[in-house]
Parts: sequence; C-alpha cells; structure tokens
Amino acid sequence: MAGAALLVPAVLGLLPRGTYRARRGLPSVVLLRGLAAGSFIAAESFVPLMLVTQRGLSPTLAGFSLALGGLTWAGGSWLQARGWAEPYRERLMVLGMLLVASAIAAAPAVLVPWVPVWSLALAWGVGCLGMGLVLGSTSVLLLKLSAPEEAGANSAALQISDALANVVLLAAGGAAFAALGGGSVGAAAHAAGGASAAGASHPAAFVVVFLPMAAVALVGAWVATRLYERPGPKTA
Repeated sequence: MAGAALLVPAVLGLLPRGTYRARRGLPSVVLLRGLAAGSFIAAESFVPLMLVTQRGLSPTLAGFSLALGGLTWAGGSWLQARGWAEPYRERLMVLGMLLVASAIAAAPAVLVPWVPVWSLALAWGVGCLGMGLVLGSTSVLLLKLSAPEEAGANSAALQISDALANVVLLAAGGAAFAALGGGSVGAAAHAAGGASAAGASHPAAFVVVFLPMAAVALVGAWVATRLYERPGPKTA
C-alpha cells in the first residue's frame, strides 16, 4: 500500500488532468481503460488457482476454462468496430463494463460444490465479451478526442493507466487473498494427500478478491457514462 501511495501520485503528470476525478471526456477514457483492465486481469489471475484448489481441476483443465474468453473477446472487439456501433459507443461501453462486473461477481459461485464448473467458463466468456467492447472502444475514443499533435502522448497515457491499474489492483487483491488464508496449488495438493492443510486456500480468500474487483468494474460502468463532453446551455 505504501508503494501504491508513492506510485499513483508519481504518474499524475503523465495522465490527462482530471483523470482521477473522472472528468468528462479524455480523462474518463483514460481512467476507464485502467479500471476495466485492472479489475478484469486482477480477477482472472485467480481463476485457475480457484479451480485447481477448490474444485480439483488439473492446471491444464483450469486453463482451458478461459479459452472461450478469447473468442468472445475477439467478438466484442469486432462488434464495436462495426459502423453501426458508432452512435451507440457510449452505451456499448457501459454495457461492456456491466458484463465485466457481472462475470467477476459470478465467478465465486463455483466455490459452491453443486455449481457446475463449466458455468465459470460461460461467465468468463461473457466478461471477455464486455472487455472486447470496452478496450477497443477506449482506443477509438482516445484518438477521436485527441488533437493530432497530442495523439502520441495520450496513447502513452492510456497504456500507463492500463499498466498502473493492473499493478495496483493485482497487488491489492493478492494482499487480501493472503490475509484471508490464500495458499498455493502445491499447498492444496499436499493437503489433499492427507497432510496438514496449512497453506491451502480458504474459499473466503477468493471471495475477497472477486467481489471488490466486481465493484471496481461497476465504478467503470459509471465512468463510461462520462466519456463525452456534454453540450452546455445555449446562449442568445
């Protein structure tokens, strides 16, 4: 947390003014990129571990649970690039963040033994569809809202927001996971073999990762309503 307290202010000069206040227009586009990428990637990092330690899947099968997401992510990117989507881009981005939030929030349901494992693959496919809608659109909007001479600097700011959010949210999620008894795949396998369960992941440790990340994605859905400047009142 101390590192985040130093890191976040350090990049203020590299992001558009008003980014952390979700100011309408370009600052909100840059902020949304970070919220979307950070929340989703931080949550996705724990999906295979949850399936291995809590549902007994092999690492290979746990990885395959994310395979559908590659197809739906590409589908979302394709959809937002269609010409008909341009007038509805803001609504599509709000929808995309809601899909991301719902997928992340639904992921811990697989901790319940009678919930089929494949349901997580479907939920994650929905979340990846949302990511395809959002991330492609942020790049489009950034260039649309940037003056030609500012396009390079603003594109760099978009990538900084992405990377910074990934680092901060993944670190926060990992700290919460460890604090509530999160363990490793090796520890869980050792416990399953009849030895001490010390170090095996506690189900609650996954919940405290996924639910806060879903909340971050919901904040992103609100930020997605602020991507365009609203016209001011007409004067005579």
